[in-house]
Amino acid sequence: MKATTEMVLTDNLKSLNLSHMLRHLEAQLRQAREQGADYGEFLLSLTDIELQMRGENRLKRRLREAKFPLLKPLEMFDQHAAPGLDRRLLHKLASGEYISQHRNVIFLGKSGTGKTHLATGLGVEACRQGISTRFVTGCGLANELLEANQDHTLRRMIHRYARYGLHITRFMLSIH
Repeated sequence: MKATTEMVLTDNLKSLNLSHMLRHLEAQLRQAREQGADYGEFLLSLTDIELQMRGENRLKRRLREAKFPLLKPLEMFDQHAAPGLDRRLLHKLASGEYISQHRNVIFLGKSGTGKTHLATGLGVEACRQGISTRFVTGCGLANELLEANQDHTLRRMIHRYARYGLHITRFMLSIH
């Protein structure tokens, strides 16, 4: 590729905000030359990189915005430690079908049984599926609502929460 063509291509990629394509341009050009790839194959590999990187960045952003207490995906959950757990139901929940059906999931059990881990794991799966998610404790949610009410921003806060596709609220109850 001519130097002037490469400079114009670089400028075009910058103007189009195709930063990942720009970052991988040299390596992809070199690989295309070595393998004798045609223009279509070269462009396909370059656009695949851009799409993959954008997808990864969207996932990272959704995970960060979810505000999970700890990032614990379902794969890390020790299912043998919870012998009464219905693994088929957990697998079905991981598909996210309950979200599209607007159904609730409630985990009940003693302290330390993995309820928060399961809820977080389902939230991570939702993020992987492109669903915006928010994790909050019951106390934290109550405080946010009270503060928003005092600041006269309650309506704005409710609208912000309404944009999330999945809400995970962790309540700690002590029943005797």
